[in-house]
Amino acid sequence: MALLNHTSNSPQLLTYLGAHYLASLIANVPSLIGSLAALGNPVGLVKNLGDGVSDFINEPVQGFKRSLEEMNPSFALDGVARGTGSLARHTVGGFADSAAMLTSTAAKNMAVLTLDRKYAQRRDKVIKLKAHDTKSANLLNGLQSGFSKLVSGILEGVTGVVSKPIKGAERSGIEGFAKGVGKGLLGLIVKPGIGVTDLITDTLIGVKGSVEGTASNMLISYSQVRPRRALYGDDRLVKPYRIDDATAAVIQSKLCLGGENYLDHVDMISSVALMSVRRLQILSSDGEEKLLLPFNEISKVEVQPKEDTEAFSVKIYLNKPNKDGSEVVEKVDCDDETMANLLCEKLTEAIQKQRFNL
Repeated sequence: MALLNHTSNSPQLLTYLGAHYLASLIANVPSLIGSLAALGNPVGLVKNLGDGVSDFINEPVQGFKRSLEEMNPSFALDGVARGTGSLARHTVGGFADSAAMLTSTAAKNMAVLTLDRKYAQRRDKVIKLKAHDTKSANLLNGLQSGFSKLVSGILEGVTGVVSKPIKGAERSGIEGFAKGVGKGLLGLIVKPGIGVTDLITDTLIGVKGSVEGTASNMLISYSQVRPRRALYGDDRLVKPYRIDDATAAVIQSKLCLGGENYLDHVDMISSVALMSVRRLQILSSDGEEKLLLPFNEISKVEVQPKEDTEAFSVKIYLNKPNKDGSEVVEKVDCDDETMANLLCEKLTEAIQKQRFNL
């Protein structure tokens, strides 16, 4: 609603504003109620299902169009894989997330029913699985966390039968003893039930994380029948097809080097060195960035054996010294001398090309 060039007194303006906000509230009440975690966030569930169905239809269509444009059937298969993976992820993950919200709410309410404030406070301080953290939330972690909470709930219930009457008697005599017996028996019934509910909640969160991780792996594994050919350097040279270069170029395109032309790579088993025409990036085996350096900041590289081991390091000297005038050196560890020499050689070539282009 908009009022243009409106003239009115204060009561009339307040009436207009009140009517506007009341209408907005009434219109949004269903969405607000539907988003409540206590109800399992049905609006979010419907949205997840809708996104999954939409991707299931649109991704194959887009892949088919691209296959026709580039005369490459792999894009059609890519679209089918993406659509199917998205549907599975949104459907299973959405239901698991919604059910986890319901069980989590039930557990919170049950904790209040125990009449044990300290127990409820301790339970709130327990670090829970994060439903959207795909690095830590998986089925195994969910089961481990859930069983830990189940055992904790059982122990809390059993020990409370003994400790509550004793504490009650110390505070209020016979009356406190009677209340303690009641709280202990109530905890013996409710606390193990809370543990079971927590087990279900964390397992559902783990299922959601596992499904999302599996779907992501499927999309990576089946994104193409074979990765697209790598084009090398600023001139985008075409060389005989190499699956390792093609895979490295695909990985680079999804990282911070994605906007730069692919140059080379070195697979060091425990890590990989990706080289664009401008920068070097070292990734660990789990994809974590260990080093990122522009070539124009590197003065020289050399291979050096590591003391008391058979491993070697590639020492990368930077142009800018420390404040005390000492050289800044980065080290890249390699399992053997061959890998270290190969990395040193390719880095030297990349640095020379960068200087030549400048």
